[in-house]
Amino acid sequence: MVEPKRATAGIIMADGWPPKILMALRSHVLRFMPSHYVFPGGRIDDGEGTKHVIGARDQMHGEQLHACTREIFEETGVLATRGVTPDPVLARDARVALLEETRPFDDILETFGHTIHAEDFHPAGHWVTPPMSPIRFDTQYFVYRVPEAKGGELITGEHVALDWLEPREARRRWRAGDLTLPTPVAHTLLELGRKQFPECLPVLQRIDDPTEGVPERIELACGVQIIPLQTETLPPATHTNCVVIGEDSVLLVDPGPSDAQEQTKLIRLLDELQDMGVEFIAVVLTHAHPDHIGAVPLVRETYGVPVWAHAVTADRVDFDVDRHLEEDEIILIPGDPEFRLRCLHTPGHDPGHLCFHEETSGTVIAGDLVANPGTIVVSPDHLGDMTHYLNSLERIRDLDHEMLVPAHGMALRDPKEKLQATIDHRLWREGKVCDALEQGHTTMRDLLAAVYDDVPETTWPLAEHSLKAHLRRLGADVS
Repeated sequence: MVEPKRATAGIIMADGWPPKILMALRSHVLRFMPSHYVFPGGRIDDGEGTKHVIGARDQMHGEQLHACTREIFEETGVLATRGVTPDPVLARDARVALLEETRPFDDILETFGHTIHAEDFHPAGHWVTPPMSPIRFDTQYFVYRVPEAKGGELITGEHVALDWLEPREARRRWRAGDLTLPTPVAHTLLELGRKQFPECLPVLQRIDDPTEGVPERIELACGVQIIPLQTETLPPATHTNCVVIGEDSVLLVDPGPSDAQEQTKLIRLLDELQDMGVEFIAVVLTHAHPDHIGAVPLVRETYGVPVWAHAVTADRVDFDVDRHLEEDEIILIPGDPEFRLRCLHTPGHDPGHLCFHEETSGTVIAGDLVANPGTIVVSPDHLGDMTHYLNSLERIRDLDHEMLVPAHGMALRDPKEKLQATIDHRLWREGKVCDALEQGHTTMRDLLAAVYDDVPETTWPLAEHSLKAHLRRLGADVS
């Protein structure tokens, strides 16, 4: 795992409502977040100076403020300092020298007689790049206010554009595919567009995401967010994604944990959404397996929301389902424009299994249709059916979509490739079953040894479920 580098970012906010935020478009040639709109920011250097920082609570805070001010000046030309405004030509020359690393920032501050004041910078979240990323940052965000949306000069290099954007405008453009936002920026803009300063700060200041494991929240597309939660699921999976669809009004898909600690975590994160003004419409379920429904009663009780699911799922859970979702039914979620969630009956893993196609973003919430990584178990002992499963895979493969969100693991940006690979794998495995039968293997033990000779024997108890499903599909009677 790559150790994250300390970093900081400045949210330059113009007064007024709605506010405007100065954002930078990163070059497409960069290794980290190419072509993303971001807040100005960057690494905290070793030995970052704090001589000109006034009011910092400790050394680390002073280094964060110094680095944030330096990065803002480097990337936008805005001096987030106090002092007499310098001559524009001298300021630009100083900035160029800073970018060329021929003049230290403290020398510039000394020459201009400027100081950095901690009270001008408002903490606005602490984010850590997920462990799976090859480049990682541990970043403290700050809001820095300016009187009006003026200023900012691009010097092409790391960034190729500077724009003053309203938070909701930026998110609308993200949803329309006109720009790309990383999760921390998207989440921050969501709150900045909902509440005026300083009412926007408390929720942002509660964001403390220094996890070394699975991130607490990831917004994959505008209005499509996952909250990975530990559940008693099948390996290699360890978490089930609770998917949040919408912005101001949302559906919650598969709140799965039964563990009290994970349920507490889920409620804390949902409380944060509620504090941001989000309304919960309903809980919707992909299917009835325990790792997808463990927190449903708690969420229903806590937020007073109804539960919606397929009729078959309703018959298999021990709580009331308020509405039966039908094949091809469309759920409309208020938004600008509305979110359109089409219900697709996809049995095979489970007879009541639903996928949900969010048509405006081209996203499929896939439940247990596929996993990333891992293989979905199809078990006749739990009403699984291999023929139905293959048909469901083909149906979603042929759907017009750009992203697939499985219940277990990260989203797939090449969903058709993954779905076809899953189909191919199942048919390849079925071919091995046919070969083993032709070779005279007649017991389950012998078939497992022949058909699953490429995987550890410790996995055979799980493999036996899918083997039974293939045998039933083939009409083979094996003891």
